[in-house]
Amino acid sequence: MESARILIAMGSEASIGKLKSILVESGYVVVDSARDGNECLRKARALKPDIVIIEQTLPQNGGYEIARVAVEDDICDVIMIGADAQKGLADDLTDESGFVFMPKPLNKIGLLNTIDLMVKSKRKIRSLEREIEELRSTLDTRKEVEKAKGLLMRHLNLSENEAFKRIQKQSMDRGIPMKEIAKAIILAYDI
Repeated sequence: MESARILIAMGSEASIGKLKSILVESGYVVVDSARDGNECLRKARALKPDIVIIEQTLPQNGGYEIARVAVEDDICDVIMIGADAQKGLADDLTDESGFVFMPKPLNKIGLLNTIDLMVKSKRKIRSLEREIEELRSTLDTRKEVEKAKGLLMRHLNLSENEAFKRIQKQSMDRGIPMKEIAKAIILAYDI
């Protein structure tokens, strides 16, 4: 499994350096860093990291605003770092999947576990989204084939099995998916 790609956005170069060394030492790929909100958002859109670790008090648009855009636009997952007292400002984002608030000072093990969990969760979500899309496509194909079967049964006095076999045979003979054959039948008979 490939390593998570991470963008770091913090106001201090020293903080970026410390965090980068922890992440690289732990096997993660730090794709880049940003020192302000606008730069962070621009780089997140261009580099498409798995996660952006963002400081809540980031200059220019602030960490909260950048986190909100990144999560809502599904650019990447976000770990926001801030003082415990600032947590309330990010409460509306904590219900979003792909967003975690971590209070300062950062706990190395907690951060690494959070990154690992976020990456695994995102991969699982993407896998489920692909599966849902495949199921939708299969269902659409079934609907088209059922409609085409009904038209063949009505217009050619075929049994359901004969109508299905005719669609299936046309599909195999022509090397065209059954859904396309069904659409052609519907177009021809559904006037």
